[in-house]
Amino acid sequence: MATAVNQALAGHAQRLLDEAAGRGQKAIDQVEAELEQFARLLVVQVRLRKALADPGLPPEPKRALLTELGQGRLDETSVELLATAAGAQRVPSRDFPGVVASLAAMAAFTAADKAGELDRLETELLGVATLIEREPRVRAALTNPGLPVENKRALLADLLDGHVGRRTAALADVLVELREGHDVDTLAREWAQAAAARRDRVVAEVRSAVELDDERRARLAEVLARVTGKPVILQTSVDEAILGSVVVRIGDELFDGSIRSRLEQAREALGVA
Repeated sequence: MATAVNQALAGHAQRLLDEAAGRGQKAIDQVEAELEQFARLLVVQVRLRKALADPGLPPEPKRALLTELGQGRLDETSVELLATAAGAQRVPSRDFPGVVASLAAMAAFTAADKAGELDRLETELLGVATLIEREPRVRAALTNPGLPVENKRALLADLLDGHVGRRTAALADVLVELREGHDVDTLAREWAQAAAARRDRVVAEVRSAVELDDERRARLAEVLARVTGKPVILQTSVDEAILGSVVVRIGDELFDGSIRSRLEQAREALGVA
């Protein structure tokens, strides 16, 4: 699983990413792509990640190594982030690719925000999580230890082709490589919430037995905003198994008002299987 960046690194990284975005869409897109590429590279290049994650190695030699590796073509923001990441957040070298992946996700949010596509990225990341959670065969394939990672990457790419944008597809691909297909849904959901948090709002996943009309969506969003204290973006889907009412998930919290849930709770209380 990707390793979340700590507060010190996150603040420093966001300032650098905002500066890159200030240089234009092309600059922040390049940083996003480079960080994604390095997250993948560090998964397989053990010596490189050990060097970059070495807390005893000052940032300057790391910058020199990265400049040489990138043959001078890496964006200055990418070099600075990669060179200082381990100093701001010390982790075992095996976890360093996860730190870089989280920085790549932050770069993607910044790039999407500048392009006016942050809402889309939130929605699509959540869609990736939902797809894997609700399709047992997809989850089984992604977590199959006998299936090569390249096959898992190809499987998810085929499933997402034509349904998501390039940013979402790239982030999903990175997640498959990080843990060889494990925890992709969990991280995709966390990253969707992180994207929403950029605008101080939360994403609520809503499953209902029937399609919610605009009035009901508005009422539900208003109620959830009062509960969370923040604006709420609804991601709705129809699930006939709910048998009435709605099931709402915000992060790790589940608000279950379905008839099926109440029936199961009643059976539990009565000791009826």
